[in-house]
Amino acid sequence: MPEASLAETRQAAQEDITILRDNYGTPHIYADNTYGLFYGFGYAIAQDRLYQLEMAKRSAQGKVAEVLGKEYLPLDIKVREHYNPDAIRQALNALPPEDAEIFQGYADGLNAWIRHIEQSPDTLMPKQFLDGHFAPTQWQPFDVVMVFVGSMINRFGDYNTELENQQLLQALQQQHGKTKGRALFDALLPYQSQQAVDTIPDGEWTAQARQKIRNERVAALRQTNSEGAVIAKTSAAPTTQALFTDETTLAARTGLEGTLGWRGFKEAPFSNILVLGKAKTAGANAVLINGPQFGFYRPAYTYSVGLHGAGYDVVGNSPAGYPLVQFGHNQHISWGSTWGAGDNVDLFRLTLNPDNPEEYLYKGRYIAFDKQHQTVKVKGEADRIITVYRSVHGPVINYDPQNQVAFAKQRGWAGKELSTLLAWNKVAQASNHQEWQQQVAQSAINVNWYYADQQGNIAYALGGHYPIRHPGVDGRLPTNGDGSADWLGLYPFSTNPQVLNPGSGYIANWNNRPAKGFPNPDQWWYSWNTVDRNLEITRRVDAANLLTAQDAWQLMMDASLSDPNARHFVPQLVTLARHSQDPALQQAAEVLASWDYRNTDDNGDGRYDHPASTLFRTWLSEALTLTYTPLLPDPQRGWFTNPGYGNKERVLTNSYNIQTGTKALAAIWSNPTYLTTQKTDSLKLNALRTAIDHVTARYGTNSNSWHDEVDVLRFSHKNYIGVPQAGQDEVTDTPIALNRGTENNMTVFGRDKIEAFEVAAPGQSGFISPNGERSAHYNDQYEDFVQFRLKPVYSSREALEQTSPDKTVLTVSLPDPQRI
Repeated sequence: MPEASLAETRQAAQEDITILRDNYGTPHIYADNTYGLFYGFGYAIAQDRLYQLEMAKRSAQGKVAEVLGKEYLPLDIKVREHYNPDAIRQALNALPPEDAEIFQGYADGLNAWIRHIEQSPDTLMPKQFLDGHFAPTQWQPFDVVMVFVGSMINRFGDYNTELENQQLLQALQQQHGKTKGRALFDALLPYQSQQAVDTIPDGEWTAQARQKIRNERVAALRQTNSEGAVIAKTSAAPTTQALFTDETTLAARTGLEGTLGWRGFKEAPFSNILVLGKAKTAGANAVLINGPQFGFYRPAYTYSVGLHGAGYDVVGNSPAGYPLVQFGHNQHISWGSTWGAGDNVDLFRLTLNPDNPEEYLYKGRYIAFDKQHQTVKVKGEADRIITVYRSVHGPVINYDPQNQVAFAKQRGWAGKELSTLLAWNKVAQASNHQEWQQQVAQSAINVNWYYADQQGNIAYALGGHYPIRHPGVDGRLPTNGDGSADWLGLYPFSTNPQVLNPGSGYIANWNNRPAKGFPNPDQWWYSWNTVDRNLEITRRVDAANLLTAQDAWQLMMDASLSDPNARHFVPQLVTLARHSQDPALQQAAEVLASWDYRNTDDNGDGRYDHPASTLFRTWLSEALTLTYTPLLPDPQRGWFTNPGYGNKERVLTNSYNIQTGTKALAAIWSNPTYLTTQKTDSLKLNALRTAIDHVTARYGTNSNSWHDEVDVLRFSHKNYIGVPQAGQDEVTDTPIALNRGTENNMTVFGRDKIEAFEVAAPGQSGFISPNGERSAHYNDQYEDFVQFRLKPVYSSREALEQTSPDKTVLTVSLPDPQRI
C-alpha cells in the first residue's frame, strides 16, 4: 500500500470507548488503544473537574493573572522563573508515538467535553467559569504535562531554603561567635542525624556504594587539578544582605510558602504509609495502606479512575489532571508513595559582570545568560513583558544587578520531568518487583516509592537523582557558581536507599529518613531526628504480633488522632512534675499521665475531650519560647518557636508534623554548651508553670474544665499554590482535624483475591451547574472521611456492567501516530 494511503487508513480507523461509572462516580475506561484509553480518561475527568483543571493549567504555566487579575501577576512571574517550557516541549517532541498518544489522547478527550459544553452552556458550563466571567480553554499535550510538572515536580521536588539558611547562620554567628554559632546552626539544621527514625532497618542498607562513587569522582577531580586545571575556592558563597528584603524575611518567618515563596500560601509536609508483608499479616499475604497528604481542597486533590486496555488494567487515583494512577493496584502489584525529602536541588551564587549585568562569571570569563522575553497577560490591564534568565546551572530565581549578584537553581531532575511522569504512568503495567523497580529508577524527583504483591513481597525505594557535590561544598548553603564548585555528576539509582522484604516484616514511613547514613534535607523547616511522628505508626505495629487488614486500617486512623509530639516529652515531664514540691505541678503531672496522647472530641461539643490536650499544647509553645529566646536572633526566632498546631483560628489545611524547632530540642537540651541538665529540667518545669497559669486564666483551677476548642481541617477553595479553584462559598471545615491523607487507600492481597478500598473526600466530582446544583458526587465521600470509613474500589467489568448507573460509549477516530 502506498504511504499516503496507509496514512489515510490510519486516520479513518475508529474505536469505541466505554466509560462505566460506579456508585461513587468513579469512571472506568475501556479501550483497546492507548490514544482511546486516555481520550476516555480526559473526557471523564473534564465532566467532573474542568474548572479545577483549568486553574491547575494556569497555575503551572503562570497564566493566572489573565483571568483573576493583577493580584496574581507576582505569582505568574515567579512560576515562569522556575520552569523551562522549551525543554518540556523538546522532550514531548522526542517521545515515541505510543507514549505521545497518552498526552494527545488525554488532551483531545478534555477538548471533546469542552466542545460538548459549548453546545449546551446553560446546563453544562461549570458555575465557577460563569462567576469568573471567562471560559475554559483548549488543551494541548504540553498543558497536560505541565499540570504534573507544576503540582508535583515544582511543588515537591524543588524545595530549597539555602538563602534563608545562610541568613540564619550569619545571624547566629553574629550573636554567639563563629564557633558556637555554627554549632547551633548544626543542631537546628543537621546535615547528618545520628539517631534519626529510619524507614529501612539498620544494616539492611548502607551508604558505602555512594561513598565509593564519591571518592572516585573526587580522586578524578584531584587528578585533573594536578594536571593544571584552575579550580577556585569552593567555600559557600558569602551572604548578600541586599537579597534578604523585608518581604523575604517575613515569608520565611511566618510559614512555609512553598518553593515559590508565594505570600498567603502555607505548605505542610506530607504523607504516610504502612506496608505489611506476609510475616506481619493475618488473613492476607500483604496489605498496603497509603495516606498521601497533599492538602485538603474543594474539589478533592485526587481523582479516582480505572484504566482497562492497551496494556493497562489498573484502578486507583492520582492528583487531578495526571494521566496515570499514582496510588493503586493492578492484578499483580500495588504501589504508593510519600515525599522523600532528599536534597537534590542547590542554589549557585553568580557574580555579574559590572560592565554588563546580563553576563556572569563562569570558569574565568563572563558569559551571557540565556534570556527570554515573555508576555504575561493581566485581566483589565496592559500586557506585561518580563525577562526570564537562565544560567548553565538552571533558572535564575534571584536577579540583583544593582549588587552584581544572582542566584541560579540546579536540580537533579532537570530535563527528566517527562520521564518521571511516564515512570508513574508505566508502573501500572508492572507485574513484579523488578519491573516496578525499573520504573522507580526513572523517577528523578525525591519521592519514596512502595510496593506489595500477591505473593506477599513488599519493598521500598527512595526515588530521585541526587548530586555528587564538590568537596568542600555544604549543600545546606548556596554554592559558588563561578565553575569551581560544580556538581561532579549524579549518584546512580542503584545507590539510593532501597530494600526488598525487610527483616521487620513491614515498611512504615511518615516522611522520615530513608536509612541510616543518608543526609538530611536542606530546608530550615524540615529535618530528620530522633523525635519523629513516624513512631505513631511503628510503635503500634511493633506492639502487635499479626495484623489483619482491618487492624492495620484502625491503627492508621488511631495515629491520625494522636498528638505527634506528646510521646517524646510527656513521660519525662510527668516524672519531673511529680518529683517537684509544687502542688500545681503535681496536679498537672496527673493530668498528663492519664492521657493516651489522642486529641479527640467524642462528645461533639467542639472541644478536646481530655484536659491534657490543652495543657500539653500550651506547654510545648512555652517550652519552645523559653528555649529559643536567648539562643536565636529576633528575625529567626519565629521560625523555630511554632509548635505546629492549627493557626490562630484553629484551622489546619494539611497534616500535623513535629516542627523542626521541636525536633532540635533534644539536641539543645542535652548539650551543656546551651543548657545543663539542671537548667533544662528547670526550663521544662517553668514552661509547665506558665502553661498552667495560661490555662487556669482561661478555664479556672479545676482541670476538668481545661478543654480548648478543637483544631478543624479545612477543605479550601484554593489549590496547591494558593489559586482559587472553586468558589469561596464551597469551603468546608471538618468537626475536628485529622492527621491523615488527602485520600486514603488500602490494597489487600488475600490468599486468592485482591481487594481494594479508598476514600477521597469530599467527592469524585466538583461540578456545579449554572443554576447552582451540585453533582451527586460532589460531597458523597465527606462523611466516609470524617467517620474513618472506606469505600470499595471496583476492578471487575462484569460487576460494573451490572451495577453501573452511568454508561457512556464514545466513538473516536484514531490519529496517525506519525502526526502526533
